[in-house]
Amino acid sequence: MDHTLVHESDSTPDICKTLYFWWIAYLRCSSDYWWICKENGRCDDERLHRVWKHFGNIFQYNTVLHYWQEHAHQLFNTPQQSFDYEQDLNKLEHITLIDPKTVVGSESDKLYFSVDRKLSLESAINAFQMIWDQAIVSGKRDTQDALFQLCKFDPKSRSTIIDAYCANVIEDICCKSYPHESIYRWGGYEKARFLNIVGNFSASAIETVVLAKKSQSRIRALFCSKKMTALQLIANAEIGLFPCRATVPKTQRWTELQTRRLNNAIVTQEWRPRGWIIGEHQFLLPHLELSWGASEASIREDILNAVKNFSVLDNSKLGKP
Repeated sequence: MDHTLVHESDSTPDICKTLYFWWIAYLRCSSDYWWICKENGRCDDERLHRVWKHFGNIFQYNTVLHYWQEHAHQLFNTPQQSFDYEQDLNKLEHITLIDPKTVVGSESDKLYFSVDRKLSLESAINAFQMIWDQAIVSGKRDTQDALFQLCKFDPKSRSTIIDAYCANVIEDICCKSYPHESIYRWGGYEKARFLNIVGNFSASAIETVVLAKKSQSRIRALFCSKKMTALQLIANAEIGLFPCRATVPKTQRWTELQTRRLNNAIVTQEWRPRGWIIGEHQFLLPHLELSWGASEASIREDILNAVKNFSVLDNSKLGKP
């Protein structure tokens, strides 16, 4: 899915199945990226400034689809994409490109076209060969010439990207909950259970108190590792790398005054106010419904449901061609 042409992902459900979706989601988890957008690019870290220069203010858009339509092509596609399949197929007689939306059961990573039955076998084979060759060339350009390219990624660990994101979110939500709320007292074990991040440690298989304590301890450690992974992915997204967990060399980004103002924005919850994940849900998953209740109980339920909606997103195609 992630190696197809970006313009083929023209709906939010399609975008959600790509690593690019999570690239944007993690970038929106960065307080430093939020701050550089607030500061209109004023930053001493050239790496972060480069990302801001190209990705722009991702916080000013209402939905990821709106942002995608304006930025995805220039960020993730080859700059030479001007001669594309449509133009090449138009040069072929008796072959017409079909809009996938008109094909029942179509997939976004497939090409659909009709062939005139009068076309000779030899002409058809030559035409298909040309289309195939063009696909190979375009595929290589997409991965080699795109302004921002995906890092090498093991598809076996695709669920980690979603788990880590949700771990980062639920940790922040619990920290900003009220003392009378049950989630205020959640520890790593309860958070992991809520997100179903339990690894191979099944609570139903626990038979003794000793085994229960060992299992809970391992689940807490697993949850902590997911939180650390999220911080690593965020740090690398800030410098234009994703999905990457490499250590990012630190460098000064802000003046003393900027640092004080940023820290104040974090403390006063201008950055990530209570319930901020509902706004992220509106931006990233507008096609999935929440109750949108006005009462405190309804808001709390929406917050947790929003996290759940992220945690159950399909990861089967992440990192797959």
